[in-house]
Amino acid sequence: MNKQNFITITLIITGLALNPLMGETVENRIGYSKVNHSSIISSIAKILLNRGLEEDAAKLIASELIDEEDGVLLSMMINSLENHDIVTKDEVLSYLSQAALHKQKLDFKSYDQLIGMVEKIKQKPIDDITRHKLRELAKVNQQLFV
Repeated sequence: MNKQNFITITLIITGLALNPLMGETVENRIGYSKVNHSSIISSIAKILLNRGLEEDAAKLIASELIDEEDGVLLSMMINSLENHDIVTKDEVLSYLSQAALHKQKLDFKSYDQLIGMVEKIKQKPIDDITRHKLRELAKVNQQLFV
C-alpha cells in the first residue's frame, strides 16, 4: 500500500468514525437553541401572565415578538449585555415583555434601539463606556441578525 492510499483510507475511516459524534454535537446545539429560544418566549409569557394576561394570550403575544431565528441571537445578546454588566437578563426580559404587550417592533441590530432599551431599563442616561460597549454589540448584532 503506498503512502497516498494509506492517508486517504485513514481520512475516510476517521470521517466515518467521527461522523456520528459530529452529528450528535450539531443535534445538541440545535436542541440547545430551541430550548433557549423557548425559554425566552416562556419567560416573557410568564411575565405577561404575572401581569394579568391569560396563559394562551401571553404565549401568543410573546411568540409574536420573537421569531425562531432571532430567539437564539437574542439569548446571545442578553448574555453579552449581562456579561458586560450593562443590564441583567431579568431586566431585559421585563423590557421585552413590555414591548411585546405594546406590540412594538424591535430591531436588535440597531444601536439606537439598544441605547433606548438600556436607558429605559436604567431610567437614566448612559455613560460613554456603556455607549461604546453597546456600539460594539450593535456591530456584532448587525452581522448576526441578517
